Amino acid sequence: MKKNLLTSKSANQAAVERLVNAGRKAFDLLLEEVEKPIDPDLRDDQARNAMKSKKECFMDAKDIQAEVQRLEAALAGEEIPDDTVDEEATFKGGFAEKFAKLKSKK
Repeated sequence: MKKNLLTSKSANQAAVERLVNAGRKAFDLLLEEVEKPIDPDLRDDQARNAMKSKKECFMDAKDIQAEVQRLEAALAGEEIPDDTVDEEATFKGGFAEKFAKLKSKK
């Protein structure tokens, strides 16, 4: 039984290492796309779409890099900070929610 557990753990570690390597490759590809200049001869709508595409590539690259760093920390046995945000603290509510809170306090 212990042998199965150990092989399962090493298989998981190998899978995470493969995922980290794939993430690095994906990051490099996205970074190349972001660095490419936009053709000045494009029409306005095409240039706008190209800029939106670059922004999306940038955001994806940023997300991949953060996840790769998190996975590398997990592989190294470091403690991974919990990035979850308390929804109660971030939700401000609109007019109706604020009015409902005032009404319930009375």
